[in-house]
Amino acid sequence: MTTPTTKTTPTSRPPAADTHDLIRVRGARENNLKDVNIEIPKRRLTVFTGVSGSGKSSLVFGTIAAESQRLINETYSAFVQGFMPTLGRPEVDVLEGLTTAIIVDQERMGANSRSTVGTATDANAMLRVLFSRIGTPHIGSSNAFSFNVPTVRASGQISVEKGTTTKTETKVFNITGGMCARCEGMGSVNDIDLSHLYDDTKSLNQRALTIPGYTVDGWMVRIFSASGFIDPDKPIRKYTKKEMQDFLYKEPTKVKVESINMTYEGLVPRLQKSFRSKDVDAMQPHIRAFVERAVTFTTCPDCNGTRLNESARSSKIHKINIADACAMQINDLAEWVRGLHEPAVAPLLTSLRDTLDAFVEIGLGYLSLDRPAGTLSGGDAQRTKMIRHLGSSLTDVTYVFDEPTIGLHPHDIQRMNDLLLRLVRGANTHNLQNVNVDIPLGVLVVVTGVAGSGKSSLIHGSVSKREGVVSVDQAPIRGSRRSNPATYTDMLEPIRKAFAKTNGVKPALFSANSEGACPTCNGAGVIYTDLGMMAGVTSVCEDCEGRRFQASVLEYKLGALNIAQVLDLPVDEALAFFNAGDAKTPAAHAIL
Repeated sequence: MTTPTTKTTPTSRPPAADTHDLIRVRGARENNLKDVNIEIPKRRLTVFTGVSGSGKSSLVFGTIAAESQRLINETYSAFVQGFMPTLGRPEVDVLEGLTTAIIVDQERMGANSRSTVGTATDANAMLRVLFSRIGTPHIGSSNAFSFNVPTVRASGQISVEKGTTTKTETKVFNITGGMCARCEGMGSVNDIDLSHLYDDTKSLNQRALTIPGYTVDGWMVRIFSASGFIDPDKPIRKYTKKEMQDFLYKEPTKVKVESINMTYEGLVPRLQKSFRSKDVDAMQPHIRAFVERAVTFTTCPDCNGTRLNESARSSKIHKINIADACAMQINDLAEWVRGLHEPAVAPLLTSLRDTLDAFVEIGLGYLSLDRPAGTLSGGDAQRTKMIRHLGSSLTDVTYVFDEPTIGLHPHDIQRMNDLLLRLVRGANTHNLQNVNVDIPLGVLVVVTGVAGSGKSSLIHGSVSKREGVVSVDQAPIRGSRRSNPATYTDMLEPIRKAFAKTNGVKPALFSANSEGACPTCNGAGVIYTDLGMMAGVTSVCEDCEGRRFQASVLEYKLGALNIAQVLDLPVDEALAFFNAGDAKTPAAHAIL
């Protein structure tokens, strides 16, 4: 019996899979794109450049990366898709040759205060495994060195079947974690000033609570009022000792509120839990202002800010414990790891050395692994995200970088270019040390320096928090589906008034969130249909055809255009529209 073979001659056509070397885009019309056709080579470093508004982001993020993500999301079950953002298909005729797209942007890293440079790059995970293998004394698995894993001890009875008999045995279960019990792995404890939580001359029904989000008709206050532990009509200062204890510090207790089972918990522990899991700098401005007034954060006295319990800190390698290692500057930590010679963990040491060396090579050697991820600048956050992808076993991946060299000192740009080519081929809260600076007012001041010199730490950590200082950063604008540039910049207000004055009607008619809204879609322009366990469906409203307003409102004109047509104008056309004629609106023109 012979085995058939395939002969390849110089004129043979290559396999079809080998021809997929381009991403082809035909007829892209997303946002301000006008039927763009382009072919992008794979496995190459491709740069998109152009003036602001030329459509770079619309093509790369809004079309190519968005469609790649949408197609990936569709591979999940309908149940899982229900918990994911709904992505519509981009406005494009043809998209061919797409690969998995990984977006590495300059958004500051998450609001979870448990996230550090080490956890975000897996360097911390490798260190935990290292200490669990060769640390002395041996205290347990890698979980024993994790500040996110609490130590758990439990006992109970189990049934063991042996042959035809069943025996009941008592078993004791132990999970050794590294979390500091006092601060729950946060590294800090908080103390709350009660005077900022409520006005004790008022009752709950009189809006005594001064905490953002704690309104009389909200669930939080309704649980307090209906719990039966306190009188919602009694001024807080007249509470008995027991009522005050229940109000402020009561342990979680099941209660029934309006026939719904809810959990009642004292005000102080409820607030402590909500603040403990969030990064203060990532909170909404009004909530952050309240927290800065009412809450004092201090270093945990039990773990001294390391987040780890005494057991985790007792295991050492060459007189260094894992907390000491994470607190080192990464360039110093890389040298320490390079000095370890343990054949039993040689592959692990090689991976850890490569990761730490990558930090140093791209100018992040000044960081420490225990630095909270939320304190990184946008550029440093982007480069930290890149570390995760170096050495990845994934191939044919499209990495999408959002202006990776913008704002970098020339000294650091070559390092960034080297990092990008490698991908193609396959401390304390702040690092400032006793800095004193005088910043003049009334002039344009530029703070510059190499990566790690402390620019972001100075501005975001010190200057931006002062009264009268407005911080304008690259963080994404947070708003509802109804938010748009006109509402965000307050430009809609003078436009509504101009329409109202010209037509002799109320300004509220020209708001899609008020009286002028289409009654079918409530001014959203689309209808959202929740299909329960399946992915929801979004469809354009048939009554207003996506214009968001009632038909009667669209009969009113300003300079020959109705409100929907005005809101559809590109900025350059709107600039001319509001500068002359019957539509002249100086307040709107000034914003444009």
